[in-house]
Amino acid sequence: MTPDRAGRDLFVRVGGTKRWVALSSILGIITIGSGIGLLAMAIYLLTRSAALGAAASLSLTILGVRFFAVTRVVSRYCERYLGHLGTFRVLTRLRVWFFEKLVEGDSVALTNQRRGDVVAGLVDDVDTMQDRLLRVSSPPFVAFGTLAIGTATLLAINVRSAAILAAFFLAGAFVLPPIMWSRTRDLAARLLRLRARRLTEITELIDGLETLKIWGRTDRLSETIALLDKQESELTQKLAKIRALLDIAVLALSGLCVLAIVAAITETTTSISTIWWLTATPLIALASFEALGPLLSAPDHRAQTNAAASRILAIADSSSPQVQTPSSEPHLMQDGPTAPDIEVTNLSYSYSDASPIFVDASISIPFGSTVAISAPSGSGKSTFSELLLGLLPSPEGAISIGGHTPSELQGLQRPCIVAVLQDDHVFDTTIRDNLLVGDGDAGDPQLHAVCAVAGLQPFLDARMGGLDAAIGANGDLLSGGERQRLMIARALLADAPILLLDEATEHLEPALRSQLVNSILNARRGRTTIVLAHDADALASVDAVYDIDGGKFVARER
Repeated sequence: MTPDRAGRDLFVRVGGTKRWVALSSILGIITIGSGIGLLAMAIYLLTRSAALGAAASLSLTILGVRFFAVTRVVSRYCERYLGHLGTFRVLTRLRVWFFEKLVEGDSVALTNQRRGDVVAGLVDDVDTMQDRLLRVSSPPFVAFGTLAIGTATLLAINVRSAAILAAFFLAGAFVLPPIMWSRTRDLAARLLRLRARRLTEITELIDGLETLKIWGRTDRLSETIALLDKQESELTQKLAKIRALLDIAVLALSGLCVLAIVAAITETTTSISTIWWLTATPLIALASFEALGPLLSAPDHRAQTNAAASRILAIADSSSPQVQTPSSEPHLMQDGPTAPDIEVTNLSYSYSDASPIFVDASISIPFGSTVAISAPSGSGKSTFSELLLGLLPSPEGAISIGGHTPSELQGLQRPCIVAVLQDDHVFDTTIRDNLLVGDGDAGDPQLHAVCAVAGLQPFLDARMGGLDAAIGANGDLLSGGERQRLMIARALLADAPILLLDEATEHLEPALRSQLVNSILNARRGRTTIVLAHDADALASVDAVYDIDGGKFVARER
């Protein structure tokens, strides 16, 4: 795929655009065609009225003027309304499509993307695509439809005038756009990349503002923003100059066309018909050039939308084709297995060209058991959890959860497996809203119950607002231990058959850590709980302990 075709390829993937382009184009042609008809009829009415001195015999002409006037207003309104309605509908489809690509994306690939780039793709780049339908796809159809109407009208009046109009219009349509495209393509792409970079840098710097304060480098924030703003201003000015020259070129071309038509008219008689077409011919030609302006500005918008589409597709295509999700393969079941055993057989997995994490590893976890998996950092605990959750591409070997692969269990109404991971996100809202992610139908008694198990209830009793207390961006208003307990309570609320805790108690003191794990295991008696930890010696209440050694699961004697 080339960058020049990125915008078209993106909308082909999203679909649902052709009917809106066709509708907008037809209404645009009707609008400008009605303007040409209104102009011709109005001039005819004026010249005939001046000759006859009465309007009694011109009722049909008056009716024509009214018809074209009303048609122009109505069609212009419908063009604007339906054109923008179609644009918003297509953007909605695009946002949903892009978000689904992010959801089904390979977590490794998405980790390699800077968060600001993903945000820019979701917000700025998608918003830029709104110009594609109205300012790139429709103008060519409107322009040549208008040319056909204008030329046909002039053919009925004066053949030479029609030929001159067609020549000047086609010259402008086929000569000026390539010039515009060559001058604006790189500038528009650079401007879009610069805006995306600015958003990315600002996101990074604001996230690290506390660190910058500690190191006394807050000046970096303002300096970076100022530099990017200056570069954006320079590019914007260059584009503005090119667009101004384009406007001048359109005016000059239409003026030369009118002068050429006037010069070609050699008849000077004063008959009523001659006076009418002497007046109407150049004005009809001038009205036809109304459709040329949007056509000539289309390359500018095409360059911007192609650049935005290239960025969107780059992020969307980072998803692994090996990952099967509900979006690409519909599930046959609404609920997962209620008592799933976990069977891992001959598991092998590595990141790109790095050393293997697992090599022919096998482990069996019967439903209802509690298992601890111990290993130092970098040995594969988090990789194993992401494989169980279906967040990583399908590995070599087999992972069966109640007879299903991890990808088959994604998107269920009630999750079969939930987890508390090391980098879990909490949302910038209230404690209640964060807990309801686990179960949106839960009431206050259920919320308080899981908070009691997670040891979060004393915090709720002491915090003003209780469940409705705000926690700040990513839980900044909470301590590390409180944040961790909130994530555990959220996972407990889901009440899934399998709970996975990936170093979920690392921020707690050793005595509190053991107490919390025992509380969780007691609350989940009869269901599967897997605890991933650096040191499993303190977990005396689990049924089995495994070490990850040499890429294999090794049962520890107890």
